[in-house]
Amino acid sequence: MKPAGILFIALAVGFIAYQFVYPPLAGMLGLERPKPLFAVVEPVAVAPTPPPPAPVAPTRVVPTPEPPKMEPVPIPIAMDKGLGEVVKVADADGFMPPEFPPLEEVVKGWMEIPKSAFPRPVKLMKGVEFTMVINNNKIGSKVGPGGEATVIAQDGSTLVVAPTPTSTAKTQVSIDDTDLKATLTQAYDKWKIQRIAWLKRQFLFSKESANRVAETSKGGAPVAAATTGAKPEKNGEGTYDVLLASMTSGQVTEITPQNAKKWGDSQLEKIDGKEYWTVIVDYTTKTMFGDFDTQAQARVFGGKVEKWIYTGSGEVVP
Repeated sequence: MKPAGILFIALAVGFIAYQFVYPPLAGMLGLERPKPLFAVVEPVAVAPTPPPPAPVAPTRVVPTPEPPKMEPVPIPIAMDKGLGEVVKVADADGFMPPEFPPLEEVVKGWMEIPKSAFPRPVKLMKGVEFTMVINNNKIGSKVGPGGEATVIAQDGSTLVVAPTPTSTAKTQVSIDDTDLKATLTQAYDKWKIQRIAWLKRQFLFSKESANRVAETSKGGAPVAAATTGAKPEKNGEGTYDVLLASMTSGQVTEITPQNAKKWGDSQLEKIDGKEYWTVIVDYTTKTMFGDFDTQAQARVFGGKVEKWIYTGSGEVVP
């Protein structure tokens, strides 16, 4: 026998003895059991492979439409002066309220308060002493802070004040040491409301007068032509002789040839059952906040002015 065969047989016998004879013998003798030459691999549970996802249809992208082009809106002419400006309109009667200048402008920065605003009571912010001379004796009296006095006149930023409107005891105090600015501001706000109401009554009076003229003209000739008199006519200067005669005679004192600014046309009106030739005269009147325009109506009957009427109140003009 060849040596290679003998070697193969020896190896085979040794392998068989090691695998099958030695283990039982090692167990009987308490020896370490031989380890298997080949590792036994335990089966491992493998999760099933999930099926591939179903194909998804591609999403259609819808383009966002562009916003429509806005044509520029023309700005009203009334708003050209500035955004946010309040555009005034006439009220339901057709009356347009007037605009008044700021009080600071009326009083020229508090340096020229209209004289018609005095005398006026004020509260003093600091104490003052009033002095007067009687029989060459100087007599004084004091008024502490919070006391009241009367403004008699103004000299720039200084006020001339007295204890009472008729007192001869006087002193001077700064306008900022009184509450005159605050009281005049409140008075101006109130006056503007009253002034607007007055002007609206004038406006409505003019409309009513026009309606009376239209109604009277439907009747033809004056009902009482003999007593109504001839229609007043303007003279060469654009005024009326009959109205000037009323002014110069003292029948009316508030309206003068000097402060009259506009002479209206003479119209025939029937008022309270009586026919008058009427003329509306615009003139300047003095108020506590300066000179302002107003108007009155002259009612001519029998060739002379019977009375003057405020168009703002219907009262007789003094």
